[in-house]
Amino acid sequence: MTDLANIIASVVVAGGVAAGGVLAEETGAPAPRTALVIDAAAGNDGRELLDPRLREVDADVRLARTAAEARTDVRYFAALGYRVVVTGPQTSAAARAAGIAAVRAPDLVAALAAAGR
Repeated sequence: MTDLANIIASVVVAGGVAAGGVLAEETGAPAPRTALVIDAAAGNDGRELLDPRLREVDADVRLARTAAEARTDVRYFAALGYRVVVTGPQTSAAARAAGIAAVRAPDLVAALAAAGR
C-alpha cells in the first residue's frame, strides 16, 4: 500500500473510532478498552524499565522487545476487541502487517493522549 493509501486508511479508521465512541455513548454500550503496545525503548524512562506515566494510564500496556512480541501483542488485543494504540517502528510495522486498525502514535506522549481519548 502506498503512503497516501496508508494516510487515507488512518483517517478512515480514526473517523470510525470516533464514531464508535459517540455511538457507544448514545447507546449506553461501554466503549472498548484500550491497549497501548509500545516498543520497549519508547516505554523506558532513563534507568526505569517502565515510564511512570504508563503505570497510571487507564489502559492495558505491553512493551514489545522484539518484532515477534509486537506482532503477538497487537494481534492479541485486536482479537479481544480492544482499541489498540501503537508507538514505535516495531509495533507500527506489526499492526500494519497484520492489517489491524491501530491508532499510530508518534511518541509516548501522543500514545498517552490517545489512551485518554
